[in-house]
Order: sequence, then structure tokens, then C-alpha cells
Amino acid sequence: MPLFDFIIRICCAVVFGFLIGLERQLTGHTVGIRINILVSMGACLFTLFSQLMDVYDTTRIAAQVVTGIGFLCSGIIFKEGLNVKGLNTAATMWCTAAIGVLTSSGLILYATAAVVVLIGSNLIFRFVAGRIRPLSSFGEEENTYVLSVTCREEYEFDIRSAIIDNLRNARLLLTNLESADEIGNKVEIEATVLISGKRRDEHIEKLTAQVALAKGVMKAGWELV
Repeated sequence: MPLFDFIIRICCAVVFGFLIGLERQLTGHTVGIRINILVSMGACLFTLFSQLMDVYDTTRIAAQVVTGIGFLCSGIIFKEGLNVKGLNTAATMWCTAAIGVLTSSGLILYATAAVVVLIGSNLIFRFVAGRIRPLSSFGEEENTYVLSVTCREEYEFDIRSAIIDNLRNARLLLTNLESADEIGNKVEIEATVLISGKRRDEHIEKLTAQVALAKGVMKAGWELV
């Protein structure tokens, strides 16, 4: 490969990485210009190496680039509470590496088209995704309730069994059930219940009312955790 072609392809990879990183940086992402330039140039260099060494099976090098970028992208994905951040940035870096591989093969026009589509997708679909609201019936939200029941000590087993039976009939998920002795021959039972989807207080209210009717119950109530 002539040195001029080598330099042109590396420079194009740097320019493409710069444009992709510029969009990331302007939209407030931590992975900006420098990292995207390095990813694009690195993918290009690895593939160019196989060409310089007259190894014509460049697809094997490209496959290793994909694997390496996968490990790199996993380092920028993290979970914060119930939210997962960094997925879009990791996917963008993955595409940046692919564009670097295209550039190394001399497919400059194809790589340019890919850059335009990638930046356009991040800008346009970012706007579209921000306007879409999920259907409430398909929400992944989970609500946790704690049912507290105070009963006489001799009825503890019956009350615990009643809670389990009523939960099974209501198709609610019981995640924890515990008892604690109180002064005056009394026991406090706490049941932690998980309800998927949007908040449904009527389910836990119905359960509380059913348990409150059981023999030996002195007090029953619930709260949303």
C-alpha cells in the first residue's frame, strides 16, 4: 500500500471520529471527541496492519476489533438506581469502530454515508424518543407495599397463613414475611408485597381489608415503600 493512501485513510478516520465525537460532546455526553477519534483511528490502524503485511483475510482482524470494542464499551455502561446509563454512547462507539474499519478498506464514500446516517440518527431519533411516552399497561415499573398486621400471639400462624392465601388469590408477589413479638401478648406481622406495573393501591387495600376480618387481628394497615 502506498504511504499516501495510508495517510489519507488514517486522516479520514480521524475526521470521521471527530465529527461523531463532536455530536456526542455537543449533546452533553462524557465520551466525546478524543475517545471517538481514538476508536475510529484504532480500528482503522488494526485493519490497515493486515493489509500492510499482505494478509488478505482482513475480516478476521475486523472481527477482533468488534470483540475489543465490546469490552471497551462495557466500561462506560453503568447502573444508577433503576436506570442504566451509557448504552447509547457505547452503541455509538461500536458504530465508530465500524466506520474506522470501512475507512481502512478505502471505502471512503461508504464511510462518509455511514457517518451522516449515524449522526443524523443520534440527533433525529433523540428528539423523537424524547416525545414518545410508554403505554401504561406495558410499563416495567414495580411498586413495593408493606402490609402490617398486629394480632394476638396465639393467632400468629393463622394470620400468616391467611396473608399467604389471600396473596395467592390476588396474584400478588410476596417477597418477605416476618413476625416480631410485642408487649402484651401481641405479635406484629409484616408482609412485603411487590406489584408490577403502575401503582395499584386498591389491590393492597383489598388485601388489608380481608386480613383485618380474620380472627385475632387487632390492627391492620399498609404503606408504599
